[in-house]
Amino acid sequence: EQALIERLRLGLGKMVYSVGSYSGEIDDSQLDVRRLPACLVSYAGSDFDVRSVNARGKRYQATDTFVVLVMARSMRSAVAGRVGGVTQQEVGVNLLLSAVKYLLINQTLGGLVSPIQPKRIRTIWNNAEVKKEKISAFAIEFEMSYTENGFLEDGRFPEGISELEQLFKQYQGKLDESYQELNGLHNHIFDPNNNATTSVTVVREEKDEN
Repeated sequence: EQALIERLRLGLGKMVYSVGSYSGEIDDSQLDVRRLPACLVSYAGSDFDVRSVNARGKRYQATDTFVVLVMARSMRSAVAGRVGGVTQQEVGVNLLLSAVKYLLINQTLGGLVSPIQPKRIRTIWNNAEVKKEKISAFAIEFEMSYTENGFLEDGRFPEGISELEQLFKQYQGKLDESYQELNGLHNHIFDPNNNATTSVTVVREEKDEN
């Protein structure tokens, strides 16, 4: 979410009064009409699909949905609220919508996700009267995908080593000891042709990089 907000903040510049996280502004009591136009971002949920299975479990493709809400006042007319007015301050909500799409579609946010895709656009307010002002607002949904892996093996608890696992350690959750380092193997090879068995020992050696 923060990566989206930062890109929109840099890209939209003075086109909007503010860019930030959505905090219930659609509720009339939360909305400050003096701080419009505005662009607000909200996390809307995730879907998970199994992509592969290995000895340590499954790898998932997570697809997150984010909603970007754009709002603008109609200072003189409904048309001005949608398409903009004669002054630079009269930014129409349609223009904001186009600008947000242009800034986000196909972006990877520095390689964090697969290229962002638009999903749908919904009308929230169409020149609606809010606190004695005429407001227009659209919500546009975007999807972005990424791979998640590195989860715990079946039956294991965190070791408290990685950044995420430090959380469990901090709050005194159950921790497992780290696996012992593998230094060697000792086993047998069986030849079914003559019923012969041969011992095999493999010892791990440190390589001198010098």
